[in-house]
Amino acid sequence: MVAPTPTTRPQLREHTLVHFEIPSSDPAKLTRFYEQLLSWKFNKMPAGTMDYWMISHKDAAKNETIGGLYKRTMGETGFINYFSVINIDQSLAKATSLGAKVVHAKEEIPQMGFFAILQDPDNNTSALFQSAGRM
Repeated sequence: MVAPTPTTRPQLREHTLVHFEIPSSDPAKLTRFYEQLLSWKFNKMPAGTMDYWMISHKDAAKNETIGGLYKRTMGETGFINYFSVINIDQSLAKATSLGAKVVHAKEEIPQMGFFAILQDPDNNTSALFQSAGRM
């Protein structure tokens, strides 16, 4: 029998989609929907007072995720896409100089990195993510 080997995640490429989030008024109902529709797996994770589930592809290795689902708290609508950046502070400065508004300031995700949520000049929402390995 061959011993299992740990999964190593590749370095994130700059400006690529690395994560998405789905706000939900009824997480139990929506997780069942995506489990049945796309065979996604959901794992609830500790996130302080926030109800949060990591989403994995049905064939994903342990700790390999594609997104998250959380209990809607402020009327959020639609998926939020997260894009990888090398330096979140520089990217936020550039985004605001190009007309974006920061709607959620830079925040640390312990042992993962930093994120911030923006609204582009046409009011579309997206997020920037800097991996902890890029500090």
